[in-house]
Amino acid sequence: MAESSKQLPRATELDLAFFQASAGGRLHVQQCEECSDFHHPPRLFCPECQSAQQRFVEVTGRGVVYGYTVSHYTAEPAWRDQIPWTTIVVELDEGPRVVGTARGFSPGQVHLNVPVRVVTEKINDEFSYLWVESAEASS
Repeated sequence: MAESSKQLPRATELDLAFFQASAGGRLHVQQCEECSDFHHPPRLFCPECQSAQQRFVEVTGRGVVYGYTVSHYTAEPAWRDQIPWTTIVVELDEGPRVVGTARGFSPGQVHLNVPVRVVTEKINDEFSYLWVESAEASS
């Protein structure tokens, strides 16, 4: 488990269940037990069939860059040594989109529709970072 000097969000209810499910280094998302729809962020009811029967399942983490932004400023002192960083929206092969931070490549290397992989890093029992890596680097 990594330690962090950065401010961390306080996970509650469904977010907490998501981070706990993903704490082992592998990404999990909700899947409806009625219609099998994968979705993220976690919800109490399936957005497709409105069933309350949801479970967290491991997914490949593989997908493509759907969108991204490069941050050149932070008000949080603990992040200043990592400027600029890239926040990436990944459309997973299973369908839902998740948001993570680029790791292992520079902002200029990020392009739409590039294959990537989302991995998790447990920070504590209630939070994990979502890192986005090049699909080639994680193969």
